[in-house]
Order: sequence, then C-alpha cells, then structure tokens
Amino acid sequence: MTTYAGQLSQIKDRQVVLETQRANAESDLATAHSKMPLPDLIPSSVPNFPGSSRQESGPDPDTERRKAAAQGQIDDAQSKIRAVDAAWDTLISDRRRIDATCAAALQSNEVLGSVAAFSASAIAAGSPGALLDRLKNLSEADLAIVLAEHPELADRVNEASPAEVAAWWQSMGAAQQQAFIAGMPSVIGSLNGVSALDRVAANRLNAAKRLQALEKTLAGWKKQAAEPGQSSVRLAEIADLEQEIGYLHKAVDEPPTVQLYLYDKDADRIIEMVGTPSSATQKVVTYTPGTLANIEQFYDGDTQQIAQWLQRQDRDGLVAFVYKDGRYPQNPLTEANDEEYGRTTGRQLKEFEDGVFRDPLLAGKQSIGIGHSWGTSNITSAEAEGARWSTVISLSGAGAPVDWKKNPGTSYADFSYNDILQTAQDLRIGDHGAVWGGRNPRDIGFDHGDYYEAPMSWNHFPGSAAVSWILPATAGVDSHNLAASADPHNAKLLDDMREYIYNGSGK
Repeated sequence: MTTYAGQLSQIKDRQVVLETQRANAESDLATAHSKMPLPDLIPSSVPNFPGSSRQESGPDPDTERRKAAAQGQIDDAQSKIRAVDAAWDTLISDRRRIDATCAAALQSNEVLGSVAAFSASAIAAGSPGALLDRLKNLSEADLAIVLAEHPELADRVNEASPAEVAAWWQSMGAAQQQAFIAGMPSVIGSLNGVSALDRVAANRLNAAKRLQALEKTLAGWKKQAAEPGQSSVRLAEIADLEQEIGYLHKAVDEPPTVQLYLYDKDADRIIEMVGTPSSATQKVVTYTPGTLANIEQFYDGDTQQIAQWLQRQDRDGLVAFVYKDGRYPQNPLTEANDEEYGRTTGRQLKEFEDGVFRDPLLAGKQSIGIGHSWGTSNITSAEAEGARWSTVISLSGAGAPVDWKKNPGTSYADFSYNDILQTAQDLRIGDHGAVWGGRNPRDIGFDHGDYYEAPMSWNHFPGSAAVSWILPATAGVDSHNLAASADPHNAKLLDDMREYIYNGSGK
C-alpha cells in the first residue's frame, strides 16, 4: 500500500503537469487563430465585371506573411495538444497498471495469509471440524473479512457436532476466544458447544447491531407517520418494533438484565439464559413453552415466568434456559398433534442440550427439562432422539411419540389443572386418544397427583356449559395457561414442582 501510494502520487503530479500543458496549448491555439488574417470579401480570382473599376492584382505579400506566421503557430499548438493527448493515454495506462499490480498484490498469499485458503470451493469441500481448526489461524479482523466474503461459512461450521465445537472452543485461550466473539459474533452466538457465557457475550454484540438498525428504522417510520394524513401509517409495526427495541436494550445495557444465548428474529429463534453459570451451579433447567408460543411473549416476560421463579428460589445454584429455537406450532389441532413435526424439533432440542452440557461450568449438573403443553412433546421427542435429563416435568403436557420410553435414570412428573387440554385428552378418535394418540403424560407413567384447583376451574361453573360453551372453554384455557405462570394462584403447583425437582423420586 505504501508503494501504491507513492505511485499514485506520481500519477497525480503528471496529471497536473499535463492539464497545465493542455491549457497552455489550447490558449496558444486560440491566440494563433486570432492572428490569422481575414480573407478578402471578394476573392482575387473573381474576374472583373463589365464596367468594374477593380483591377487584377496579385496576393498581398504582407498578408501572406502574417497568414503563414499564424498558420505556423496553429500547427505548433495543435502538435503540442496531440503530444499531451498521447501522454494522457500513457498516464491512463500507467494508472490501470499500478491499480492492477496493487490489487494482485493484495490478493497474494503473502498479504492474505490464511485468509487466502477460504475460497468458496474450499469451504464447500472442507469438513466443519477442519474449517473450525483453520479459522483458529485468523485474527479478529480477518475473521470478519472471511465471514463477510463467504457468509455460507456460518452454515457450514454449524454442521459441526457440539462435541467437535466444544473441543475446538476449549482448546483456545481467552484472547483467541475473544477474537472469535468480536470477529464472528453471529456465528459464535448460535454455535452449539460454545460455552454459555461466551455465547451470551457474542449475542450481546449481535443485539447491539440489530438495535442500531431497528432504531434507525423506527425513526423513519415515526417521521412518516407524523406527516399530514399519515397518522395511521405503520402504527402496528411501530408498536411491535418498539417492543423488540425495549427488549434488546435490556440485553445491551450495563449490566444487562437479559442474557441471550440465541437470538435470530427473522428465523424465529430465541433462547434466553436466566442466571449465571459458575462453580456454584448445581441445577440446569431447560424450559420449553407450548402451542402458540412466539418471540413477542419473550419481550413482555410472559414465557420466562417459570424459569425466573425457579431461579429466584435458588440463585447461584440454578441456571435456566428458556428455549424456543424456531417456529413453534400455531395450530393446536394439526401441528401441535403432529408427531413428525415434534420429532424435527426434538432433534434440534437434543443438539442444544448436548451443547449446553459441554460447558465446563454446567457439565455433570442435574438437568431438568420442563415443558408446558406441547413443550412436553418437544422434550419427549428429544428424548426419543437421544437427549437425557435427570428430571422431566410436564406442566399440563401434551404427549410423547410412539417409540418414546422412560429413561431408567430419569424421574418424570406431571403437574396439571383439569384444563382444556386434559379434557381433550379424554376424547377418542377410533381406538386412540385425540391428543398424541392417547400417549399423554399421566397415561405413560409420569408421576402425578390429583388435578390442581384453579380459580376459574370448570368445577366452579356447574351447568355453565348450558348457559354458554364460552364459559367453560375460557376457564379451561385460563387454567391451562396458569400452569405456566408465576401467578400467586399457581403457588401450590409451583411449590410441589420445586419439591419434586429437589427431593422427588430418584433423587
């Protein structure tokens, strides 16, 4: 770059000289043209007309001398202009040459070092584990450059197993890990096997970047809405954007009050960590919500209630992950009752669990999987794919896949109200129950007691169905949602659930 800068400076100097020479030559040409004698109005070659007094005469010697002198000056000026044009063409050629030489030098192995090895073909051909090892040779700036040049690299390294990622991550020192967090936060923030605190650090950077873009968008929308006749423009979108912005501020504030283990709004992916892993951590909770769960319910804190309640009871001894990695079922009659859909999400949850317990601060701790409604199916589907928990808790859970079996080393319990889902589980379609083929928690061996009594239990509305089906249906939905809340009316269920986690069977 220093050589190129010197050459460029010389080009600029030559450019100034040529521009000056051209200006002078053009000025000389104009002056020479002004000295050219004007032609006679009547050329000497025109013959005399009858009666004309004009006499034949030869060329005027003085005029001819002045004409010749002027023509010489014109020829000289034009020659100078042609010489400048030729020199200008050479200048352009020289500029292109030094540009090409510099560009080629910047792409050389000497300059690019290990970055040169990351071509599109090399990324496609290399194994995920090998790519991770090669990335270790890059600086923070080089990591950012490679990812910007080859965004497909993110998907490729995400194919590495949590075990491969964990071994790779733990083989590096803190400074090298920090280079990855700063240079590739979008990759590190979603890579199963990276330690929890490091993923949170990466996602804090991701949140800050997204926050900056969202606030710019919000300002533009508000400006548009303030224009005359535009007061209703984007009002719903503005409200949604303000909600997300408020949530992300909690993740980037100092100190942060939200810890993002994963955040990708466009892909409907979010995992929030509640509590901080440390040497004091003894229990690790994974809480997965149910049907109709969405990211917006994280923004207002609704989905985190169970995890936050448990963490407040134990503080340093418990870390919880509130998990919604991807789109959750939005139709209780189809997607939420689709075993193949559950298996797909179960495989993803299994990979998450594998990554979490590769963290040295969390490895070997008591693992508790808690699912509300369809979330229990998410957990049992993950178990069918090989995931293992010490304790599995169903909060009015839906069901389990056909090939699910109780793990001998796991304690299982269901805590439910006599809600709308429990009623649906009593319905039958042919020889099977209507919900997950009748493979519901209380029917497949989960420990359980009597149903809890909710303030709006159907039992409180004797004959209400005769008045309106809306009354028992509303009570059933409300009591179903109550099981996933920290509402004081849910205190008995919460206390019993915590007692089971800490002192239940098998513990």
